[in-house]
Amino acid sequence: LKDILIKRASLPIHRFFLVWIVRIEILKGKQIIDSGLAEQVIEFDKHNMQSVLETAGIAFPEEKRRRDLQSNPTFIIAFENGAIAGYIEYLRSWRDPNFIYVGSLQIAEKHRHTCLILKLLDEFKSAVSDEDFVGFETNVQKTNLPAVKIYQKLGFKLQENPNNQASWLATAEKDLLETSPIAPLVERWREKSRTA
Repeated sequence: LKDILIKRASLPIHRFFLVWIVRIEILKGKQIIDSGLAEQVIEFDKHNMQSVLETAGIAFPEEKRRRDLQSNPTFIIAFENGAIAGYIEYLRSWRDPNFIYVGSLQIAEKHRHTCLILKLLDEFKSAVSDEDFVGFETNVQKTNLPAVKIYQKLGFKLQENPNNQASWLATAEKDLLETSPIAPLVERWREKSRTA
């Protein structure tokens, strides 16, 4: 362990211990509701999205969020000490069921710029890789510049959203799982986490 700590000394300590202190669970929306975790997800979203929504002049859409949970999306949730550290939420697109709609990608502020996003993306890739679909889609608030940048880094193409002028419609083909510029980072993280 001492040798590993010395090799990783240049990394902030929370990045090194993320592999051990973060627990990943894959849950459906109905499980989230039945377990009482829905309130924790909603409070996490309110806090996490506050500045973006304020910049856009939009109130947090709590009732819509509650309805969205009823559509039984899949959540890949990272927990740290029982609290949500981040998650990816997805389901089949209502627009076109041949697409997987990424409903939300949320990372707590203290876990941004850590390997948590790589861990979540790795779990997401494993969860959807055997499914039959042609691509991904999501909506991204135009004022949410960090999210716009991450979707662009992942390889999504942005276009005007015909249903909402305040957001982009972001789409990508299924091969994004292998061809995304972030795919090599996820693979390196996976290898490092196996040897750590």
